[in-house]
Amino acid sequence: MPQPPIILPIIITGLTLGSILASQAKTISKKKFAGISLVSGLLNSAYAFLFYELSPPPTFSRAGFSGAGTTFSGAGAQFRVQTGSETGFVISSFITGFIIVIAVCGIALAYARFRGRKEHEEVDDEVEDEKTLGNDEELENT
Repeated sequence: MPQPPIILPIIITGLTLGSILASQAKTISKKKFAGISLVSGLLNSAYAFLFYELSPPPTFSRAGFSGAGTTFSGAGAQFRVQTGSETGFVISSFITGFIIVIAVCGIALAYARFRGRKEHEEVDDEVEDEKTLGNDEELENT
């Protein structure tokens, strides 16, 4: 069975992260996040189905290679060998597309949240330092 394609989930992940970074709100709702992942999985499985139909994986026989769906007869017996099923390929492509978006966007959002918290702590520390410096200057002036 060929490997599941990953180009569409990567494109969708890039578009999602780009839209999140371009917006002022650095968060995304769980429904929207799941919807984007679901769309990515569906598009990836449709792409895999078309890929499988247009260029089927080779089948092996005693005579050599040929396209999928070919039946060979040799020494009075017919046999057909395929390297994997189309259904399994489409399902694995859906799962791959779904998980790639969840994993990459989830990690990016968790990192942004952690980094944002760290930046807020630094800003709070700077504000407190400015307040204490301002109080010290007021005491010196009196």
